[in-house]
Amino acid sequence: MTPAFPALTFPNHYTIATGLNPEDHGIVANDIYDPIFAATFSMNNKAAVQDTRWWGGEPIWVTAEKQGERAACYFFPGSEAEILGVRPTFWKPYDENTPNSKRVDTALSWLDLPAPQRPSFVALYFSDVDTAGHHFSPDSPEVRRAIEEVDNSIGRLINGLKQRRIYDQTNIIIVSDHGMAAVKPTDVVLLDKYFQTKRAKKVIWGPELTQIFPKEGESAVIADELANGKVKHAQCYLKQEIPARFRYQNNRRIAPIICLADEGWRIFEKQTYIDELEGGKIPKHLIGAHGYDNALPSMRATFIAHGPAFKSGIIVEPFDNVDVYNIMTDVLGLKAAHNDGNIATTRSMLR
Repeated sequence: MTPAFPALTFPNHYTIATGLNPEDHGIVANDIYDPIFAATFSMNNKAAVQDTRWWGGEPIWVTAEKQGERAACYFFPGSEAEILGVRPTFWKPYDENTPNSKRVDTALSWLDLPAPQRPSFVALYFSDVDTAGHHFSPDSPEVRRAIEEVDNSIGRLINGLKQRRIYDQTNIIIVSDHGMAAVKPTDVVLLDKYFQTKRAKKVIWGPELTQIFPKEGESAVIADELANGKVKHAQCYLKQEIPARFRYQNNRRIAPIICLADEGWRIFEKQTYIDELEGGKIPKHLIGAHGYDNALPSMRATFIAHGPAFKSGIIVEPFDNVDVYNIMTDVLGLKAAHNDGNIATTRSMLR
């Protein structure tokens, strides 16, 4: 499955949930600046994550609730905020320390409720593989162990469904939000060597994607400082010149100038990198990163589906993750909200 651009966590979780590209749902990165709000969103800022104004589109749990179904989310980006005046019936504020076993057992307990209270849609999130990939690189033994841990958690879920004699009636979709590339920690682009940050009103520093909001009258100067291949191991674009295939232009939260690191490289502010290096925060072994060009094989995501709604024993052609929303609404028998998906993808896999 091809992730939306940028191949980052929050944009892609929310694209899966809404069927909209990031430029359409507004979660354009993990860290965002909105020039109208004059405010910054961060995936680690709980107040921002729970703030309705950041979340556009209609996620699947809102679609379900609006049409008389109950939805449950045990950690899923967007599910902590009221969206279109609606929350899932069951939801949890994110806590990375919650064991997977508790997540699974709680989801199963929701399915034990009497029919009027029972959710027909349940979302679960496991962070193990992403965390291990960042710390140790995608091909490391640590990632293999993390995959085994998540596999065991999915096994726990399946066993719970079988014990309740509902496994054969349950449709399960397993997705990842993105892939992961191996990175040498010292392969960095010190971007402020190339342009004067004092010319910017705001810089949202991201290791794979950095966004520059110039002060009034400074756009052309900054663009010239970053133009014509001057920045090694990164591509910098004026907003209107961002490749059309990224579908990443039509939102005020996308900066007038963005810089995208080449695969395997990371963007830093020089002083931040020096501080991390001197503080011993730059490891000597390979690590992992994502957020690069979403067409790269290393950024590809996972899609696995099983259940009575799906054809069995087939491998479908790669598709964009905006299509997952329509797959879910069809499986649930819901009327889909406006989205960017292609209904042909749904038809290729559903019975």
